[in-house]
Amino acid sequence: MRKILTAILLLTAWPLLADSRIGKWCESDDEGKSCHGYVSYFSNGDVYAYGVIDNMFYIATGDWRQVGKQSCLNLTYRLFDVTSEQPYPIDEYNFCNEVVLINADTFRYRSESGSIETMYRHSNSADHSMSPLPQYLVDHASQVKPDKLFLNIPSGKYGLYPLPLQLAPAKVSFMLSLDANKPSDLSKEQDEQQRWLPYTHVQWGDPEGTHMRVSLHLSLESDEQVILALEYHQPGKVPFKKYIADDIVPGEPVLIQLAWQPDGSTYLSYNNQTLQYQLPLQQWQSYFMASNAKATFQRLTD
Repeated sequence: MRKILTAILLLTAWPLLADSRIGKWCESDDEGKSCHGYVSYFSNGDVYAYGVIDNMFYIATGDWRQVGKQSCLNLTYRLFDVTSEQPYPIDEYNFCNEVVLINADTFRYRSESGSIETMYRHSNSADHSMSPLPQYLVDHASQVKPDKLFLNIPSGKYGLYPLPLQLAPAKVSFMLSLDANKPSDLSKEQDEQQRWLPYTHVQWGDPEGTHMRVSLHLSLESDEQVILALEYHQPGKVPFKKYIADDIVPGEPVLIQLAWQPDGSTYLSYNNQTLQYQLPLQQWQSYFMASNAKATFQRLTD
């Protein structure tokens, strides 16, 4: 009977212990005075983390679960050179820790190596934003000199790369170009059926929810014409789409400048034109995508 009562008490306490973890936590080496990384635990079991370690910037996504005091995470790491922002091969890491303490301010656990590690609560809400930046990036911002990212995506494939250093409110400049690799062995009928349309875009916001894109598309009318577009997507609503230019030469680099404010005022500049939209986003994450295309991207520092 004592064992049964003990088991019931543990089953009652486990959800409370796990629920206390929901939110955003600071990983720190100086008792929370500065943070080298941040981890968000969501109530649906998702994890989103980012930070700097060993001169690498990492973005980790995956899931977490807790059984008793055992906390297990399955994470996919996207790694970048902290200075050039060039991506390293994607890595996966699955591990379990023993929870020692979770309260309103502190999350303490025993790592696989046996050491006791402590995280400090940043907020009660989990998010996918990269704000605030890890302290290393704050201290070394002037040393970050992003290189061009070159992609050559073959037919039927696509590339997806997170872009690490984004903040809101903020402004960002980047170069985009698109050089289509149209398959030569497709008949006109196959072309129409597959709706082959190479593109490249930079995307901000939740990939499954509200997000904004700046994109380059190959025109359906001409292989010698590329269209620049702004898109705003909200679940359950018709996407907002604005075609900004239709006279871009394939392979020609396009300088895009974006700025946004907390009230949703979004400014897009291209060819000395400045356009203003009300496109409110609460969480920011950026992606660079390409399909059936040669594409280049370079984030420009201020």
